[in-house]
Amino acid sequence: MPNIVVRHAFAEYGKDIEGMGSCVVLTFDKLTVAQVSQLRNQFREEGISMRVVRNRIAKKALKEAGYEVEDIRGKCGIAFAPEEKAITAAKLVRDFAKANKSATLEVLGGIVEGEVIPTTAAATIADMPDKDTVRAQIAIAISAPARGLAMVLSGVQSGLARCLDQHADGAEAPDAGGAESAEAAASAPEAESSEAAAAGTEEAPSTEGTGGGE
Repeated sequence: MPNIVVRHAFAEYGKDIEGMGSCVVLTFDKLTVAQVSQLRNQFREEGISMRVVRNRIAKKALKEAGYEVEDIRGKCGIAFAPEEKAITAAKLVRDFAKANKSATLEVLGGIVEGEVIPTTAAATIADMPDKDTVRAQIAIAISAPARGLAMVLSGVQSGLARCLDQHADGAEAPDAGGAESAEAAASAPEAESSEAAAAGTEEAPSTEGTGGGE
């Protein structure tokens, strides 16, 4: 009878593994029934299902599906998730462990988009960006050069406009030096005429002396 139960459980886990998009394998000790139920509910809200499974069965079922997760210990649970939702599951486990420090709750490994994340790197699953985050980062990286170019072009245009305005202001303003030169040039002939008239007066002979001799 026990063998029939084990085979049935193994077949069920095998179906779950084949139909999953991703998963995390976790171990938990000292969790109360209420805490386990709370964790399940948090998973369920994200479209993730958690199943408690025997270590040997979990390891064998994963291996049969082509996934090697060697370090499976303690009370074992597998959180089955769609696509990259294993990242969300790992984040939930991390946050739940912080809120329930008396319990031992740890991610032992996972499978994200067909790639096995071993125990040595299991802690990094919660820090992985999901597709939405990656798309946003790519969009920012693509748009940043365009924004920079627009700012540069805007600066060039405004700088050119300022230069043109300054040039126009300089052309319209009278040149003080030029005005003084023009005034000097205009007064020069008058000065020369005055000097010539003065010189002619000094050199002209006196008519009174000549008339007296005759």
